[in-house]
Formats: sequence, C-alpha cells, structure tokens
Amino acid sequence: MKQSLEAFLSDFKRQAPLPASFVVAYSGGVDSTVLLHALHAMGLPLHAVHVNHQIQPQANAWEEHCKNQCEHWGVPFTALRVDVEPGDLGLEGQARVVRYRAIFSWMKANQHTVLLCAHHRDDQLETVLLQLLRGSGLRGVGGMRAVGPVGVDRHLHPDLLLGRPLLDCSKASLLEYAHVNRLPHIEDPSNNDTTLRRNWVRHELLPNLEEHFPQSPKALLQLAEFFRAHYSEEDSNTQANAPQVVCAAGRLQLIQWRALDDTAQLNTLRHWLLGHGVRCGKLKLIELARQLRVTKGGIREVKKGWQVKVSRQQAHLLHTEPEDKAIEPR
Repeated sequence: MKQSLEAFLSDFKRQAPLPASFVVAYSGGVDSTVLLHALHAMGLPLHAVHVNHQIQPQANAWEEHCKNQCEHWGVPFTALRVDVEPGDLGLEGQARVVRYRAIFSWMKANQHTVLLCAHHRDDQLETVLLQLLRGSGLRGVGGMRAVGPVGVDRHLHPDLLLGRPLLDCSKASLLEYAHVNRLPHIEDPSNNDTTLRRNWVRHELLPNLEEHFPQSPKALLQLAEFFRAHYSEEDSNTQANAPQVVCAAGRLQLIQWRALDDTAQLNTLRHWLLGHGVRCGKLKLIELARQLRVTKGGIREVKKGWQVKVSRQQAHLLHTEPEDKAIEPR
C-alpha cells in the first residue's frame, strides 16, 4: 500500500506541484476509509469530504460515522448534503454527477485544487469492461487515469485535478489492509444490487469470465494501459493545436479547424467539447464534424441539452437545460 501511494505521489509531482492539502472523497466505505487512513499515516495534509445523497435510510448515520472517524484521526472534515432527482443517467449515474458537482463547487469555493478518490484495480477492470460493452470506443476502453483533469463539469473547473492513488491496488489488498488496521467502515447495501449494471459486472460477469479465461483480468488491464498511453500522446498533439483553432473566448475557429486533417479535426473537436464539459460518442462526433465542414451558419445538435451555433465562421456551445440545485454544506 505504502509503495503504491509513494509511486503515485512521485508521478503526481512530475505533472503538478503538491497542493497545500489533498481533498479526499470519503464515503465511509472500505475503499475510501483505507485511502484516508493510509494517506494520514504518511503524514500528508488532508481534508475529507463526505457527500450525503439522502437516498438510503442510513445516510445520516453514515455521515455521522465519517465525521466521528475524522475527529478520531484529527483530519479536517466537511459533509455536503445534496438532492438527487431522477434523470436520464439513472439513479446511480445521476448521484455520481451530483456528488462530483457538489465536491468541485466546494473545492473551488475553498481554494482546493486536487481531489483524491479511492478507485482501485478492480474498479478499473469493471470500467474497461463496461466501456467495451457500451461500445464507447478505444479511448473509453483505456479506463481511468491515475492523474488527470476532472470529468464532470470540466469546463467550469479547468484548474482542478482528480487523482486515483489506489489504481494499482486490488480490492483484496484493501480488505486486508482494513482488517490488519482494524478500520471501521460502512457497508452500502446497494453495492450488492445486481440490477445496477456495474454491480452485475462485478458480481456476475467478472467471476464467470475469470473462471473460463483466468488471464482475462490481466489481459484487459494491459489493453487499457496500451490505449491510455496511445491517447496520452494524441492528447498532447491536440493540446498543441488548440491555440490555433480555439480563440480566447472559447469558440472554435472553423477556418483554421477545417485546415487540419480529418483525424486532427476529430481530436480537436472532441477536446473542445470536453473543455466545455460535453461528452458525445464517436459516431455523433463524426457526424458533428461533417456538419461543421459545411460553411453555412445555423444550429447543430450535439446531444440532449447541448447545441453548437455557427456564426461568422466560429462555433460556440449553447446549453439548453437549467443548472442543478445548490448544495447544502454542513
């Protein structure tokens, strides 16, 4: 555990300066409990943030548990209460978006710049499989990065970084660490609900896959690592093109963009959309690029809630849906 965290910190320092304090997303589950305890044992400056979704009957008790545990360890603690309303992403997906928005808004208000999450190697494997099954494209199959920009509302928080120090650690190793150190943690009953897609992958698909193909977890993780390396280089090239095709106001300069080759056009368009917090599939991206190659103005649909308006050889994004409700800090 300590070696994995030291390797993460070494890699982090090559990409960005260490913050005055790391923010740790602390749900109270075993994964985030292990991360918070291990980082605290290393003497790093930390601030734990717990998001109370107010969905489960035990939600307030979980918040109290996290508060008491942080007081016991002497770690600064903040709880954020949010409302999760039904949406196109389902309850689990909607809760994730609301959770990250709450944390990022709090971080921005309190001048924090780095959030650490407890995603581990098993989570990475589940993510890779889910992306494969969704047909999300090769970039999605690359899975999660150890250090990178935030995903939710990236356009609002370009200065924030998201770190995952435990990506090289298995779930079994985290459970062993928690057992050895006698760490109290909570158990969310929804983690066993196999009607949720990720839980079905975790409890049904992966065990069956590994039974018939014992090397499949290792092979999938190696595949993901290959694609992450490939797209890291591609992203660097796209960043180099960005100043030429995106003006200071954040609009896409279509004359300069059309001068790029087809691959660079797609990569730059994707980069531009992500910079505004908009994700779309490969086929939609290709279709949008085709439409933007046409010189006439007008409105192009990107996805639900988002449009691209073309005027005077510039493209800018329009958000057609209202923002989420404010969070309640505690």
